[in-house]
Amino acid sequence: MAEFLSTPERTHEFMFQAYTSLGEIDGVHETIFTPAVLSALWLSRVKVPGVELKQNELWQVCEEELMTVEDYDTIINAGLGPFLGEYFTNRLDNLGAKLAAFGPLAPGAEQRFKEAGLVSLQGNAFSIPFEMFCGGRSMAKFSRDLFKMPDRVQAAMDVAMEGMLAMAEQQMAATRPFAVWVGGWRSASEFLSPRLWERFVWPYYKRMVEKVVEAGVVPLLHLDSNWERDLPFFLELPKAKCIFATDGSTDIFKIKEVLGDHMCIQGDVGASLLALGSPDDVYAHCRRMIQEIGPSGFILSSGCDIPPNAKFENVKSMVAAAQG
Repeated sequence: MAEFLSTPERTHEFMFQAYTSLGEIDGVHETIFTPAVLSALWLSRVKVPGVELKQNELWQVCEEELMTVEDYDTIINAGLGPFLGEYFTNRLDNLGAKLAAFGPLAPGAEQRFKEAGLVSLQGNAFSIPFEMFCGGRSMAKFSRDLFKMPDRVQAAMDVAMEGMLAMAEQQMAATRPFAVWVGGWRSASEFLSPRLWERFVWPYYKRMVEKVVEAGVVPLLHLDSNWERDLPFFLELPKAKCIFATDGSTDIFKIKEVLGDHMCIQGDVGASLLALGSPDDVYAHCRRMIQEIGPSGFILSSGCDIPPNAKFENVKSMVAAAQG
């Protein structure tokens, strides 16, 4: 893992060789990667193998309070941009410089995959204020904020959302991607009461998706954790414009039942199956999904990411199931 992340060029090369060794596949999530992107999305430090961790460990997000209660007022009064500038420099070890070194390589990496016939579904990555604040404050502290100072949190969210929408619009205009990642994980239904979810999550998520669709880009709704309770809300999103990608926690067959005629569904070969199952187990699961969810309006894929300890023969079996 340390060698994989040693340089952006090396990371891309490993990814390209891995994907092109799988046979006939149609697309990928990412064409290049750095854990620095996770820091930007979650306002959290990320430990990496070969630096803070052993050589072959997976990168790890640090759960700690970096963002303070006073930062809500800073965002309200100064806006998201100035807040992030100070935060990236002083609390995330000059994260902006790390992202700047990585960014220029992304277009070439995506072009190389495109020339190989592989569409990228993650041209950019966007989220909502809930996810950013929850990562920066820590889950325990932020959950308490929602009860102790809900109006203050919402005011900061409203200002931050305008900044996030403006940045998303600017980035999509500059890169013109086919699709972008619009993610949620701690904002999932299983973590919040309906009252809190409908106030602090759904209105912001809906606005971000609508902004992406307005730009002529496909939103890949990368939704980790369990969102089953609130699946009907997704019928409010533009029809036939989105992809719902689950990580195994939301029952993919329930998604089909509620949203099957409204948006494309992607998934859902889980990490445990790819790492611990047999090729026959993977093949049977994939064929069932193809028959019961697809074949149209369905993208066969791993649930979330393919884990580092996945068996290569299991990943090949997933591909073989799609090929019949």
